[in-house]
Amino acid sequence: MSRVHIVLPSAAAAPPPAVLPDRLTDLRPSASDPFLALAKAADLAGLASVVVPYDRQGPEPLVTAAALLRATRHVTVFAGVQPWIATPQYAAKVSASLQRFSGGRFGWYLDGDAESAAFAQTAGDFWRRPDGLPEVLSEHAFPAVVLAGASGTAHLDVAGLEPDAVAAAIDERRDAGFAEFFLTVGHDPGEIYRIGEYVLPVLSQERAPSHAG
Repeated sequence: MSRVHIVLPSAAAAPPPAVLPDRLTDLRPSASDPFLALAKAADLAGLASVVVPYDRQGPEPLVTAAALLRATRHVTVFAGVQPWIATPQYAAKVSASLQRFSGGRFGWYLDGDAESAAFAQTAGDFWRRPDGLPEVLSEHAFPAVVLAGASGTAHLDVAGLEPDAVAAAIDERRDAGFAEFFLTVGHDPGEIYRIGEYVLPVLSQERAPSHAG
């Protein structure tokens, strides 16, 4: 079965934050924050996950993922983890905490290179070691790991495309054997709602066999 994931856009092109009146002292992000709005749209639209890629011009993915997990109920949130951000053991502990408080909805989005794969392997080994994580943190499974460019995954930039064009692009790659689709979207949550309303039903339909006889 095909699954659709949303990749958040670059923060560099994000709309400027709203200017608040001086009398307001609550500086927490509002519900209109671009990333929060996109994640909530993906959650309501029934998509599989939201990916927070590493962006040199944007906020830290792990911190952003924590905020998005708090704002959603169903989607998995993948953070763009870089091997140099911390030791694998500390990354495992932070991730275990996110797994604990999100009900196991956290994942890692890594570059598809040997260094990233080794980082994830070391963190996973530490996670499962009896003398690794504290018991209170190790009760959840190690985060799901997606390697960019892995076999069976297709990455498509669909920002601004109409739903029929998105469905056609996905369908073409389904014919080539892809099953996981990571769609980079723009900053309009309406794009995500339209994917959920018009694209997902098409993908859920049973497909006729491609051979005769």
